[in-house]
Amino acid sequence: DLFLVSVSSDEPTAIQELQEDDDIMVVAAETTRSLRKTVAKPGDRCLVSAPTADVFADHSVVGLWQKVAGKAPQTGKTAAALAILLAVILSSSFGLAPVELIAVAGATLMVLTRVLTPRSAARALNWNILAIIAGSIGLGTIVVKSGLGDIISTQIINLSGGQAVLVAVVFAVVTTMLTNMVTNAAAAAILTPVAIEVADSAGLNPAVLLILIGTCISLTFLNPIAHQTNLMVMGPGGYSTSTFVRFGIPVTVVALVVSILMGWALLT
Repeated sequence: DLFLVSVSSDEPTAIQELQEDDDIMVVAAETTRSLRKTVAKPGDRCLVSAPTADVFADHSVVGLWQKVAGKAPQTGKTAAALAILLAVILSSSFGLAPVELIAVAGATLMVLTRVLTPRSAARALNWNILAIIAGSIGLGTIVVKSGLGDIISTQIINLSGGQAVLVAVVFAVVTTMLTNMVTNAAAAAILTPVAIEVADSAGLNPAVLLILIGTCISLTFLNPIAHQTNLMVMGPGGYSTSTFVRFGIPVTVVALVVSILMGWALLT
């Protein structure tokens, strides 16, 4: 555990004397010098790690102490943690293996190198978020296999009438709405064949419609379940669905207008 302790010695004392007990380790002190060269005066405070507060009871230097954290930072593991993180990022960037396999391997290495304990790694998992992600993927699969994609294709053709500006508006709006109801991967799977069919029927460039879809499936600002990153920040940030809606609407509207204008310009 991490404790904030106050020096009570009558005379200036070397910071290192706080570590007279093997269970105590000085983590930080209010100084710009090396801890080995720092002299603490009575009343000075520093952060130390110790298994329990009992080790301070008979300590010759420590007078007052207060627990400030349940776990002291493992500064000795910083290099290992950064190396594993860098390896995961580079491996994913260069496509050396599937991203999910690389992520699991990185998490396993964190445990094997004792950057994390198995218990702390398990506690870090948010099972509610994992369940929502799994459910949203299943929902997207249902939408694809239920024939809803064909219905959407027909309706887009009917609404746009083959006009470039209307095609851009309909695709942008439908993609944005759909990506906030299911995952962006599911929205892309549903609308990609639709875009190709509409482009063929209206004599438009299918690449432009695919670019428009690729842009609008990223506008996942309205719903926390629309994207994994929304769920990741929802819990720690204390956000609610209304928070996403309130702040997401103006961002989505601006991004949608820009996307429509760019799509229209490219289609014409």
